[in-house]
Amino acid sequence: MPDFHSLLILMVVIWTAGKIFRSLRLPVVLGQLLGGILVGPALLGIVNPNSEVIKVLAELGIFFLMLHAGLETDHREILKASKRSFLIAMGGTITSFAGGFYVAQLFGQSIEASLFIGMGLSVSAIAMAARVFKDCKIMNTRTANITLGAAVFENILALILFSVIVNLSEQGNIEIPSLIAMLVKVVGFFGIIIFIGIRYSKFLNRILYFGNKGFTLTLIIALIMGLTAEAIGLHMIIGAFLAGLFINEEVLDKRVFAKIEDRVYGLSYGFFGPIFFASLAFHLDLKIFIVAPWFLMAIVAVAISGKVIGSGLVAKLEKLTNLESLMIGLGMNNRGAAELVIATLGFQIGIIDKNVFSILVAMAFITTVFSIVTITPLAKKLKSNS
Repeated sequence: MPDFHSLLILMVVIWTAGKIFRSLRLPVVLGQLLGGILVGPALLGIVNPNSEVIKVLAELGIFFLMLHAGLETDHREILKASKRSFLIAMGGTITSFAGGFYVAQLFGQSIEASLFIGMGLSVSAIAMAARVFKDCKIMNTRTANITLGAAVFENILALILFSVIVNLSEQGNIEIPSLIAMLVKVVGFFGIIIFIGIRYSKFLNRILYFGNKGFTLTLIIALIMGLTAEAIGLHMIIGAFLAGLFINEEVLDKRVFAKIEDRVYGLSYGFFGPIFFASLAFHLDLKIFIVAPWFLMAIVAVAISGKVIGSGLVAKLEKLTNLESLMIGLGMNNRGAAELVIATLGFQIGIIDKNVFSILVAMAFITTVFSIVTITPLAKKLKSNS
């Protein structure tokens, strides 16, 4: 029988945290994360972390969050910022990867584990960054568009690095043909989606949405694109995000788009999304703060500075303001589902041990909280300057 008791407890905690953190004028997502720690295995343990109901709803949460982020984002601004986003992603990936590898070597990790740790530090969470920008009411600013675009590129770069490291660990070498095949699939996927989106999205209202509200068909399109992305090795959320980009009020009747956006928003931020954010805390093992505190602190320091320096410096070189550059560096410090999936796979394959897995999970949580707390006051300055 489905574990609805755990779901009920979690929903009560999420709702209470939302009330408290809104009254304190703090980001609600921070309360959801802390609520997950409170009722999860890290502290009280009254919610079953292995509940299939919660796992499925959490997966739907990240899917709907990314679909809504796409709906709210102007695809022209994302495409306009694509060069900057790519360079910022490269800057953040290189500094985080190099710093993580160096620290792991200092603490006696193997070459494969050190490479994996460096790769783990280079991933940014698109959904988490989108939620923070949404809470701060700066979702469709230049800063948010560039950061979300960079996070998409970073996830692709992380996928490539992950494949290389797994090949190196299992085969002892890097299989160039399989790497090239994956690159071709990724480039082809983005090229086809962007071409279809720009060329044919204008026909959606006339052909696909004629005579109906369009919500169900929006989900079908997002699922098709998500599953296509997953089939070539990308995360499903990238397909959902791209689907949302090209379903916008410019190509649909404004009333139809408003209804679609409202329903997706309600599911994203009223039900599925909060469950996803709270469930992220279930993976946190507080014992690691005692078992390997110095290693953890070093990894967290490199993870934060790698993004702030690497991504932020490139943003500055791309003629963005000091405030925008800092916010982009901080925004790239959001980590979440992709980080946890990669860490879990590395642990299952045997590249990293349980302690390193726990460190990567703790790092993801700490850097995300750090990003939320630091971006919130800066967002007020950004809005006042615009």
